Amino acid sequence: MKGPASTIWFDESNWVLDEEVAFQERFRDPETGVRILRLTSQPCISTNIYPEHPASTPDGRRFIFARMAPLSTWCTYWIADIETRRVRQITDEPEARAPVVSPDGQWFYYSVGRTIWRMSPQTFEREACYEIPADFGPTVGIRSISADGHRFLTAVRTPTGSYGVAAIDLREQRSWILFEGPDVRNPHEQYSRNASRKVLIQVNDGIQMDEHGNLIKLVGEMGASLHVVNDDGSGHVKLPVGSSLLERVQGHQCWVGDKDMVITTLHRREAPDKPWIQDRVVTIVPGESAYRVVGQGPGFTHIHTTPDGRFWVADCNRSGDIYVGSVTTGRFRLFVHSGSTFGAAQYTHPHPFFLGDGKTIGWNSDVTGVPQIYCARIPEGFLESLE
Repeated sequence: MKGPASTIWFDESNWVLDEEVAFQERFRDPETGVRILRLTSQPCISTNIYPEHPASTPDGRRFIFARMAPLSTWCTYWIADIETRRVRQITDEPEARAPVVSPDGQWFYYSVGRTIWRMSPQTFEREACYEIPADFGPTVGIRSISADGHRFLTAVRTPTGSYGVAAIDLREQRSWILFEGPDVRNPHEQYSRNASRKVLIQVNDGIQMDEHGNLIKLVGEMGASLHVVNDDGSGHVKLPVGSSLLERVQGHQCWVGDKDMVITTLHRREAPDKPWIQDRVVTIVPGESAYRVVGQGPGFTHIHTTPDGRFWVADCNRSGDIYVGSVTTGRFRLFVHSGSTFGAAQYTHPHPFFLGDGKTIGWNSDVTGVPQIYCARIPEGFLESLE
């Protein structure tokens, strides 16, 4: 058992402690009126966890984010409490990666090398609970957790030297390869949020890397493809979206709440000699022959849904604006102007996500010149206006 990385909660927010000031009206979005809370202000990179990863507590009060010193790749992970508006460091290992929150909120998990650690959300004490087998090649840590909280997914090099996705069962203390292939190098592996234990996997068909691991080509001519498989490796289905000269998936997708349904954003063009446009949000049910458009307009990019699967949130890669839409009606509204520059670095992308109660949205922004963490409560009646 290891003690907590820190016992100190820091207040870095834009909410002034003096009662006569408190929240300043200049932090409302000028168009929507949404009250924007900035939770961090230190002169270092603060960035949230990629939207598809379960990094917030189910009550919507807390979420985990990462911090990096300038010119460093070493992350420490922190937790933000939106009620107290305070943040606290929760890891201190140089190789800490990939924190996830269990579906019931009773545990946080993260990886250090091959070791999976479990953390108490009350005391922040930590204990090692599993060692990933040595015959699996380098892993980037656990990225997803099953609905029952017992199994995890991680991207690995397989014993044959290929690339793949492995499942890890903590209760049974075992792990296995469930999907592999030469282009499974950026799988965005995700467990469904229900008892079906289906796994969503991205394959970057035609990806090219040099001998040092530097990216040469992200995808081939047809773009990436999306696949769903049971976590025992059976029932493989390629989703009927993208993989053509006229349509590509962007590589931003997740499960729609607790449904066996996937939501993703698309690139499309009228002809091979025409420019790509990026304007559609679609849903696909594994086993069905066609997708359904559930949003069309601005340059929708990163995508996430509420826990009940009724609403989606996406950022626009041309403006940095954040939109919320209905999965049922396809209607959408501007939520906030994030001010993010949306450059090459991931921490300049908003990456909006719903917290665990579906009532708050978090995002990144470098509007101050330094990437910081932001969130806002969804105003009363906002979601209902979309249905």
